[in-house]
Amino acid sequence: MAAKSVSPGGALLRASRMFALPNPIPPPPHDGQAGANFHSETATLAFPTHQVITTLCASRKQGDWGLKRPLPLKSTTKSTNPMLRVKAIDTIEQITDYSSATDHGITLRKFQELNMPLTARRPAGGDHKDNTSTMGLPQKSVFEESLDVTDIHPDKRAEAIDNRWKFTGPWLAGMTQGEFNKWLAREVRPKRPEFREYLKKKIASELHAAAAKEALDKGREQPPVMDPSSVTEDQLLDYLRKLRHDNQALYNMVGQFLDLAPLTPPTVSQTGLPTSKVSQLKFTEMKNPYAERGPPVTHPSAGISYLRSSMYMENHPIYGPQKQHSPVVARIVRPRRQAQAMPAKLGVAGFIVDTPLGDTGSNYRSGSGAIFDRIDPNVEGGAKVWVQPKMASVDSSGRVILRVDDASREATLVAQELLGNAVCLGAKPAEDEMNKRESASDIRQKYRAADTPTLSSARDYGLRGI
Repeated sequence: MAAKSVSPGGALLRASRMFALPNPIPPPPHDGQAGANFHSETATLAFPTHQVITTLCASRKQGDWGLKRPLPLKSTTKSTNPMLRVKAIDTIEQITDYSSATDHGITLRKFQELNMPLTARRPAGGDHKDNTSTMGLPQKSVFEESLDVTDIHPDKRAEAIDNRWKFTGPWLAGMTQGEFNKWLAREVRPKRPEFREYLKKKIASELHAAAAKEALDKGREQPPVMDPSSVTEDQLLDYLRKLRHDNQALYNMVGQFLDLAPLTPPTVSQTGLPTSKVSQLKFTEMKNPYAERGPPVTHPSAGISYLRSSMYMENHPIYGPQKQHSPVVARIVRPRRQAQAMPAKLGVAGFIVDTPLGDTGSNYRSGSGAIFDRIDPNVEGGAKVWVQPKMASVDSSGRVILRVDDASREATLVAQELLGNAVCLGAKPAEDEMNKRESASDIRQKYRAADTPTLSSARDYGLRGI
């Protein structure tokens, strides 16, 4: 059978990937922290907002990225890794607006080399305090069946509210007053008739449950299911009056109807009411891990890792199974400030992390901990230390929270041996290649010395007899 002819437009659709590009997502929200108002055009965002595309080497040399038109070779062949983010396929000037995407692409590759699974947040605390205090406790993967709940029937959403991370409605605690007013006007007020019908279904269900219980106690047959349309307006008004005097029941009813993200009950100081009145409100404790900081903007794994556990053992070709995973090298980005009780900041796999708390090497005032006190500009690439990644999670704003610990001497020695700069335990190295580098001024001064011969001919290189 002969193949059907394809029109030029159909052939373009088949050979192009431009229609597969998703719409960009909103940028990361503002932190609200002091000093966070500074904006840099070259700063890397917390997470990518545009799809990253790549191409083959042969196609890259021809400028073919699967888009509407070829891209210039001068700007797309300078980078080692072919990664681009397309901001607009066809602008008003009839050009393709694109930029390099190696910042997020290489960061993803470096993070996946850590072999770190993403863990779920615990219900008791926030992103930083809770995870710091419970690092030694068993962590749950975000892909556990009890936590990774996405496909839920609308009638069973209320039952799975403690385990869900995806909600149709917003998180009210994260909205400003203006956003809340707009949301009320656009989304909530037009749904008044639907909410009344929803309450009628609730009333019919409660009346049927009461009638069924009475029939069971008296030994009668079960009554038929009550039709919500049979609920009168007087019954609906009486039910509304009861809800207005029960704040928690009213919030639960509205939250189920609008599918709102759960909220942590307010404290006595937040309500501004006396303790006796706050106890009368009967707030129910939320067990959802996202009730305090809000649900995540994406899946809790953010798509950066699909590992479910870190309980695996590395097997060294010479030393056999290892007790700990391989440590990684971290760069000291900011020194610690003991006067202000500010810990040092480390750069690990493209992410900024805090030094571990407690009795660790980064908190010593002498010895190996002295490297965290200041930044030495003569060290090429910056001072570095070996750390052990322990836990990774994604907070509500989409940022990756990585926790590290001090690497053991044995694991560090094995890792250094693979790099060819290992030092035996207990021995003093002649020179630490990671932290001590000969400055450029010292090198120039050494070659300017009078007793240093000048290498200007073949004789100086020992080639006189050749």
